[in-house]
Amino acid sequence: MVVAAIAAAVFLPASLSAQSLAESGFIRNTDYKENIEKAVNGNPESQRIVAECYLAGAGVPKDVNEAWKWLVKAAGNGDIDSHYLIGTLYRDGNGVRQNYEESAYWFRKAGKNGHHRAQVEIARQFAEGLGVQQDYRIAAENYWRAAEGGDPEGAYYYARLVSEGLAGMKDLPKALKYYKKAAVADFGDAREKVRELESQGVKEPVVRKFVPKKKTATRSKSSKSRKRRR
Repeated sequence: MVVAAIAAAVFLPASLSAQSLAESGFIRNTDYKENIEKAVNGNPESQRIVAECYLAGAGVPKDVNEAWKWLVKAAGNGDIDSHYLIGTLYRDGNGVRQNYEESAYWFRKAGKNGHHRAQVEIARQFAEGLGVQQDYRIAAENYWRAAEGGDPEGAYYYARLVSEGLAGMKDLPKALKYYKKAAVADFGDAREKVRELESQGVKEPVVRKFVPKKKTATRSKSSKSRKRRR
């Protein structure tokens, strides 16, 4: 019960949906005209941009069905961002029935190809057991990958996992290290967490650099044998 309560507190925030990302200003009204011809000719990035235009109503009327059509084309042509966006649409039930198993599939697909937002999303689903069997270790692994890729949300929630010992042994020095990464981006209450841990005397883990030993000069067997012959 305690673990469940901690998990609920840790993983509630959700990332922006494909539609809200498009509406946030990343998509301009001119993007549709600039990309539709290239999209028709099979350019996967342009196909995704056209889909985002339909999601946001940028340069065209909002039409989630048209957005889906172009996203599927882009995803089929290997566009990783489209894999992620399809995951968000399944997660949010946008244009389809909400399906966490499908969102997990698409987030994992994008995450394995280095998409850090997708890594955060699949981590959250494993942490909460949404569409997958709950597994804090897999959640931690994906949060860590996102954190190492520079994602402050990944760093923050990885720190929360290791500070509570949900994915193995509790590790406060490591938690401090990743809270600091999140604090650089002023994510959540990361700065407060850093001050809290440092007030307890917690310090970041010391990374010891490996220094190879210098090889001592050794005489060859032939030189030794020559000395004996003398």
